[in-house]
Amino acid sequence: MSSSVKPPFPAHAEHAPLPRFFGLMRATTLFLAATLLMQAFTAGQLLSNEGGRQLHDAAGGAVSVALVLQVIAAFLVWRVGHESVRYLVVSASMVPLTGVQFVVGASGDVAIHVPLGVALFGAGTVLAAQVWWTRPARTAD
Repeated sequence: MSSSVKPPFPAHAEHAPLPRFFGLMRATTLFLAATLLMQAFTAGQLLSNEGGRQLHDAAGGAVSVALVLQVIAAFLVWRVGHESVRYLVVSASMVPLTGVQFVVGASGDVAIHVPLGVALFGAGTVLAAQVWWTRPARTAD
């Protein structure tokens, strides 16, 4: 007895190779999400002890490095791996927001700094989820 119901994905979809540099982008999205989470933890340290400011500043530098690596990886996946530009657009849009975050944090304006930090963490988490759980749609080589 055969069923006329087709599986949601073709059988060969599981074995389709990932675009070039997609593994690098997966690693950089995890690194970015981890550094953004570290920023949240050090924000708590900022409020509870004297050395918290230095920890929070150092974590901000780690976020910057992670974001630069993420933009480079997204660029490589787009140009060399022939994948969608959406990962690059999301990654690149986080760069000016992070710059604003540095300026606002240095000025001490917590009313903007905290919500913007939450938004950046959310964007980094959604980006990581998209990269890890969405099967990339390969374009023609």
